[in-house]
Amino acid sequence: MVFEAQRNLAGFSQSRPRYYNAEQAKQFAEHPEYEAMKPFSEAQAKLWASCTLDWLTHKSAPILVISRDRKDLLLPSGLGMLPPIPNPLWVSEHARQACPNSKDGCSGCVAPRIPQLLTGCPIVGDRVRDKITARDGRVYGILHPVLELCVMLMGAKGTFARISGKVDPADGSHLALLIDDSDPRNLQGYFVGGRFQFGE
Repeated sequence: MVFEAQRNLAGFSQSRPRYYNAEQAKQFAEHPEYEAMKPFSEAQAKLWASCTLDWLTHKSAPILVISRDRKDLLLPSGLGMLPPIPNPLWVSEHARQACPNSKDGCSGCVAPRIPQLLTGCPIVGDRVRDKITARDGRVYGILHPVLELCVMLMGAKGTFARISGKVDPADGSHLALLIDDSDPRNLQGYFVGGRFQFGE
């Protein structure tokens, strides 16, 4: 899931791609048409990790359904637990396929994992900045606006789709996700506002 968020961009434009070797840098220099495929810089990797939620595989991802009237996105089983992700600031020392130390990789080629904390992450900062309190006193974090959801379609093995978050022209609201993280092992989430559309 990708959402838009206000982040500190100081030094972002001066941040350079983190090439793995001189040959990779040379290939990109010789082929300007591949500009968009350059590896992330440290600033880009940190920014991307701070405005995404990633379940890494479809096996641990939450189930997403559409209401009968096709106006709401629903999470009937909650969001589940966010798994640890590779540290976005880490750079490998050598390729895992050619690891000289172990066939399963070593600390020089396997990225250490960090928890996907909604607030207080020492690596990428707060993913959630805004909060709302319900009438019963429960506090929800707000991720907004939700720009994109990447989903695996049930019944169509290996078929992926993209859901784009849109503005509701009736009230000007954006698609947002409210998260209750009082139990980190079983996050509860509710999509509110805005509209959504497949395939754009």
